[in-house]
Amino acid sequence: MHPHPLPARWRLAAAVALTCTATAAPAVAPAPSARADALRPDRITVTVDGAPAYRLDGDLRSGGITVTEATPDYNTNKVQGQGTLRGAKGGTATVRFALTRTLAGLSGTFGLDDAGVRISATVVSGVRTPSDGTVTWQGQGTVEADGRTSTRTVGFTVQDRHPDPGDHAIHLVHAGQQRVAILRLPDGYDGRPLPALFHFPGLFETPLFAEFYGHMADYARTRGFIMITPEHYGTGWQGVAGGQPGADVDDPGFVSALQDVLVHRFNADPRRLYASGMSNGGFFTSKLACENKRFAAYAPVSGQLQDQAACHPGRAVPVLMIHGDADPIVPYATATAAAPFWARNNGCGTTTTDTSLPDTHPDDGTTVIKHAYDGCPAAAPVILYQIKGGGHNWPGGTPYLGPLLGGTTQDIDANAVIWNFVSRFRLS
Repeated sequence: MHPHPLPARWRLAAAVALTCTATAAPAVAPAPSARADALRPDRITVTVDGAPAYRLDGDLRSGGITVTEATPDYNTNKVQGQGTLRGAKGGTATVRFALTRTLAGLSGTFGLDDAGVRISATVVSGVRTPSDGTVTWQGQGTVEADGRTSTRTVGFTVQDRHPDPGDHAIHLVHAGQQRVAILRLPDGYDGRPLPALFHFPGLFETPLFAEFYGHMADYARTRGFIMITPEHYGTGWQGVAGGQPGADVDDPGFVSALQDVLVHRFNADPRRLYASGMSNGGFFTSKLACENKRFAAYAPVSGQLQDQAACHPGRAVPVLMIHGDADPIVPYATATAAAPFWARNNGCGTTTTDTSLPDTHPDDGTTVIKHAYDGCPAAAPVILYQIKGGGHNWPGGTPYLGPLLGGTTQDIDANAVIWNFVSRFRLS
């Protein structure tokens, strides 16, 4: 490693370090101190029409019902599990759900046992999801009560107030438009506060494609953090390069609304929210670093800050940049222009310490150099990973459009590099 002086045109006096609202923390976050029951238990309602009518409505006392959604359409794909709750006349009732998604929609079986009342139903159609985490159904079922068996109209509502590990969709109406995002809760999620990483996909890229090429949610699944990938409206994120012009959909406001949902519905730790993005999503991540003070750190890939004159963070911002110097879509020069801006903003020095990383995959035609700015506050480093020979692809991922967008390095995994960086910081 050796100090590397920057070009003379970037040798500007470093600004006095701004008071940073992010503080350095261990790369592996300590176990949260909050109780595991911070989220309310799932709530179940079961009804039977006719005489005598039956109604059961209450929170689960044990067990749980898993409700998950999936891309590409963000529809519910599973309602499964078993739980107990207070019976309609006291005692304990048991409910069972085994619904999975087919071409015809959710189908499967539902059952209930409650002090002499037994309900069973085969669900083949008619399942509705009127709001996030809520599933309802009404149809014909078999009811056994008072020694008699009859076919009756039965119904159920599941309110998944304590989400389980797996994929969950968020649906919002924002600025007059239907907006969606998909998130993955990691293995072992039990409702305790966890950090969350936002990933903003690139131009023409949906969350499904972003995951296929980058495997970000798969990485998060076993590492104890929430991964959320919002979908942009139209071609790309508005207000940055490549974003489709049109009616103002207020993308920054949409992100703020998603932050609220993560904190309130999924109990994400509000001090440990982070942002990353690829290409047009990297540009948008950089814009958020200028405007959104609820993220503790940022990591744009192949899309760096361009409008420096409009960027006024008002604080020192931990930033990690990754960019290929053979990128045919977004030139590497945009990264070497953005990096000193962030260094000046954070009160860093004007030199970098450059480290050549091991070439673990010589056959991919790339190598990696890490440029870390000297003299940065511990809570606000600025780091640029230069992918020598790298193109417009996610490092460590599956090449997008094969070799057409340049080389894809396997010498680093962008998921690991990003998470190891951002997870060190939290808002004070």
